[in-house]
Amino acid sequence: LAGAALDPTSPLFLGIVCGLVIGKPLGIYGSVRLVTRLSGVPLPGSATPSATLAAGTRGGSGFTRWSFLANRAVPADARRAAATPRARHCIAGAFVDTRALSGVVTFGLFLNRIGGVFGSESFSRIMSAMVGAAEGITQLLSALHIGVPRLTALAAVFVGTAWLFVFLRKALGMLRFRLSCGGGYITIQRGVFTLYEYRLVRHNLTACLRCDTLTTLLLRSAPLYCHDVILFPPVRQRTADRLLSKLCRLPVNRLNSRTDRVIPPFSALFGHCAVPLAWLGGFAAALLLTFIVKPVAADLIQSLLWSGAAISLWFTVTYGIYMRLSGASRAGGVTGLSFRRGARLYTAVIPDEKAPLYILGRNLFQKFSGMCDITLAVAGRKRFKLRNVPHRAIEQMFLR
Repeated sequence: LAGAALDPTSPLFLGIVCGLVIGKPLGIYGSVRLVTRLSGVPLPGSATPSATLAAGTRGGSGFTRWSFLANRAVPADARRAAATPRARHCIAGAFVDTRALSGVVTFGLFLNRIGGVFGSESFSRIMSAMVGAAEGITQLLSALHIGVPRLTALAAVFVGTAWLFVFLRKALGMLRFRLSCGGGYITIQRGVFTLYEYRLVRHNLTACLRCDTLTTLLLRSAPLYCHDVILFPPVRQRTADRLLSKLCRLPVNRLNSRTDRVIPPFSALFGHCAVPLAWLGGFAAALLLTFIVKPVAADLIQSLLWSGAAISLWFTVTYGIYMRLSGASRAGGVTGLSFRRGARLYTAVIPDEKAPLYILGRNLFQKFSGMCDITLAVAGRKRFKLRNVPHRAIEQMFLR
């Protein structure tokens, strides 16, 4: 074990023995007894308190022992820390990584778990608090002469609470974020109560992604991803280039210094924003129709249509900004592709040997306008697609 001496009288040895033999069994057994006593829910099936104690004793021998042995076996200089993010970077990373839809699903499962463990009364209390908050928001907006239905306010409160719940969970996990490199591996550690460790093989990296939103564009810092794992919280472009050059061994500096970057022309704006523009036109037409016909529950319908029109306008502006920042470049055996996917702008840095397939697609309108779509397929069934770029320039860059 790299010269480590096994001393039974050392505080380290005694602490590990007490933690595994005494701490874990008492912790597992005590937590189960506490939950069953407070909630009044009996143990499932034929489980008994003695069986719970036996399970806690078995839990004393887990991955903690092997993690300790592995850390003692590797010398300290081989486990050097490459980077540790600051607190503001962790908070920004949690903000960018939190999505409203996933937050609603996670928060719904959390409420279901609370109702199953602590009873239906705790679930009713949480929902009553949300209904009270929604009524308060409705009254406040009514005082400002803004009519909002209670159902809309309740949905907004639920989505906002779910988003805040997931954001706090991810922010706490980011505060324990550690990135290290050694032995041909990139090691990423993060977690709240349980510390998760991800190991990426350096020579097997297919693509590194930079994820941008309107918020990260304003802050000029965005997180880095690799193999669907966050590589580092939001950092500026120079720091990201330095991390990718040192850790992933990608010559991104040569890639960024190229001037022959292929970007979508301004004439392709309608093609990029066609879907939100269509939704915006539909909501505007329906809203105009409600002022003419005056349907039943006109206030509710008009508020929903106004919300839909505002969201469609936001997506139209966002897609237009992302189009101006999209593009493709290639230099030094590395390909860079900036493309929109959903409501986010991704910048993929891909080694040429990891992108064996280039796909050029052209529909009928693109043939007349001289445009095409470029798709890069990498290992692991990942595909990165850039739409509406000049066909001749892309053909010269990738097929020459």
